[in-house]
Amino acid sequence: MHLPIKTHAVKIRYREHLLRQMVHGRFGTHLGKRCVYITYDPQDETVSQKNQKRYKMESPQGIIYTPQIERYLILRSEYEKLLVDWHSTYTFEPPMVRFPIVSSYDPHHMDNRYFDEACDNSNAVMAEHPVYSGEDVLRSKNELMGKNIFRALGIPFKYEAALDINNPDGYVPDYLLSFFEIDRCIYAEICGMTDKYEYSRTTAQKINFYSSNHYRPGREIIYCFMYDKYNFDEEYFAAQILSAFETLIPDSALDWEHCQPPCIRNER
Repeated sequence: MHLPIKTHAVKIRYREHLLRQMVHGRFGTHLGKRCVYITYDPQDETVSQKNQKRYKMESPQGIIYTPQIERYLILRSEYEKLLVDWHSTYTFEPPMVRFPIVSSYDPHHMDNRYFDEACDNSNAVMAEHPVYSGEDVLRSKNELMGKNIFRALGIPFKYEAALDINNPDGYVPDYLLSFFEIDRCIYAEICGMTDKYEYSRTTAQKINFYSSNHYRPGREIIYCFMYDKYNFDEEYFAAQILSAFETLIPDSALDWEHCQPPCIRNER
C-alpha cells in the first residue's frame, strides 16, 4: 500500500529519531556461544564500531542488552524499508519533522496514553454470528479483514474499546487505532450491509451519537463505508485509514525547506 506523503515522511523521521537514542548492535556467535554485539551505546562513549562490546546472551549484561537489540533490529528494518519505498517514489529526500506533533484541538485527549489505558472487548452485546480469529471473537468478516489490514499497515489496534463519555445506549466503535508516531489515536467504525434498512438506521443513530459527543469524522472516528456488500475492497479500506492518518498531521509539523538525507549511523 502506497503511503501518503506526509504520513510516509513522519514514519521515517519518527523511527530515525528513536534509533538515534537506542543502543545499536547485532547478534552472532563466538566460540560456539550465542552473543550480542554492541556497536553504539548512548550511555557509554567508549563503544563504537571499532570498539564493540560482546556479551554472551545468557550473561547478566547479555540479558540486559538482548531485548534492546531485538527492538533496535526490528525498528531498523522498518526504517530501511520505509526509506527504500520513499526513494523508489520520490526524487527528493523526506522533509524534516518537528516532534512532538501536537493536535490543535483534541476534545477527548486521544493521545498514546488514551490508547494504552483503553479497555478493549468492552461490548456487552453477544455477537449473533461470531467470526473467530485465533483467540479473538469478532462480529463480522469485515471486522476480520479490517484487523488483517491494520496489522499489514503496522497500526496497533484494540477491538471494541469503550468510549470515555456517558454512553447509556452502550455504543462501541469497532476498533481503536494508534497512530503512535503522532501521539494520536482514532476510532474506526466499519459500515457494511448498507443495503439493509435496520443496519442503516442503527448506523445513522451511532453517527449522530458520536458526532453530538464531539467525535468528529476523520478526526476522532473514521467511518469506513463498504460500497460493495459482496467484496471487501482492501485497497479502498486501507486508503480511508491512511487518509485519516494524513489529515491528522498538521502541515506546520513538516519542514519542506530542509529535505535532508536521513541518517542514523551515529556509532562512534
